[in-house]
Amino acid sequence: MTTEADFIQNIEQYIIPCIAKGNPSPDTLEAYMKHIRIFFKWCHKNNRQPLKMTEQQIRIYYQELLDKGYKPLTIHIKISALKALYRAAIYQNLIFDNPCSNIQTQGGNPPTLRYYLDMNQLQVVCNTYNDEPDDFVRNRNTLILYLFSVEGLRPVDIFRLNMQDINWENYTIEISSSDVSNVAQTQQIYPCQETINVLVDYINSIPGPIIDELIGKLAPLIISNSKNNFAGRLSRNGMRLIINNALDKAGLKISGASANLLRNSCGTNLFKATNDIKLVQKTLRQQNISSAMKFMEDNPILSKRATNIIAPKRSK
Repeated sequence: MTTEADFIQNIEQYIIPCIAKGNPSPDTLEAYMKHIRIFFKWCHKNNRQPLKMTEQQIRIYYQELLDKGYKPLTIHIKISALKALYRAAIYQNLIFDNPCSNIQTQGGNPPTLRYYLDMNQLQVVCNTYNDEPDDFVRNRNTLILYLFSVEGLRPVDIFRLNMQDINWENYTIEISSSDVSNVAQTQQIYPCQETINVLVDYINSIPGPIIDELIGKLAPLIISNSKNNFAGRLSRNGMRLIINNALDKAGLKISGASANLLRNSCGTNLFKATNDIKLVQKTLRQQNISSAMKFMEDNPILSKRATNIIAPKRSK
């Protein structure tokens, strides 16, 4: 029988069946866990026991979120995480009622494409590093923006990419991913010509000392040039910092949205340009894509590089 202490200590494994129909992406799982950890800290600070909270005590937490100025959608997401937490506790027979059941939040389920940047705005964002004097930093940061906003990749996809994943003959990129059960999946993506151009410029601008460090190794595609992680894999936090800086410079930063904002922009703009939702699902590699659709990607020909129509054109 699961104890309360075991449940709290291993909450991540218990909450998985309670979100995204039991198959959340790593980023979705981490987002829920972030809000749950914040709630646990609040409980500790206020001498509360998370699994013994009443509806009234949850409402006190809710009111504090309002008092701190959180936006309705952010509060909705935080409470949604708590509802999942208590559903998990019910499944383990640790509690019998969900104290969040009657807590109504504004915003409803946030649509996948709720916030996005149109193509003119993305043009500005993708040009924000044009004044960066370091060729390597400029091209790397720009490539990150294109991989998110044009090709629709997830942070974990880009973080895991290696130089060896690029097929230079056909200009395709192999994406390896795994679900929460660690089942490996591999797919090819067909980046558009603008993304390919940015990629080539980036590869050509990698400094000699970094190349020397990577010879004979499995080389990450997105490389750090910091002193503490020289020639290492740039962290997801590092990528988010680059995106946030670009959005800030462009005056387009939305609180709580960075990588997802660019990925949502890819899906929205692609749908607006093509009116083809299946193409959007394929490009974003969403979990509900029909398994047969992968057979539509047999040949890496130019006509399959559909994202070309939404890619910002760089000014050099």
